[in-house]
Amino acid sequence: MERLFTPWRMAYVTTADKTPGCVLCRAQDGTEATRRLIVHTTELSFVVMNLFPYNGGHVMVAPRRHVGSLGEATAEELAEMMDLARRLEAVFH
Repeated sequence: MERLFTPWRMAYVTTADKTPGCVLCRAQDGTEATRRLIVHTTELSFVVMNLFPYNGGHVMVAPRRHVGSLGEATAEELAEMMDLARRLEAVFH
């Protein structure tokens, strides 16, 4: 197995935020959405960029409501997240 070496991620690994709680819930709190790399918000979901991506355009689509797994998401949340993922795929291709 080859190793993926990404030295720019070392800052993330060595200075990881130790704040308790859900990182995605914290990202939505307050008015600093841009600093937290949230690039788009809808009624049920949001899109957040990866601060230390392995490749360009790496983003995550997440529900705004705290859920522990996709199985806990409603059909409406899942549909909106998939719609956002499809739209993002079109943008990056």
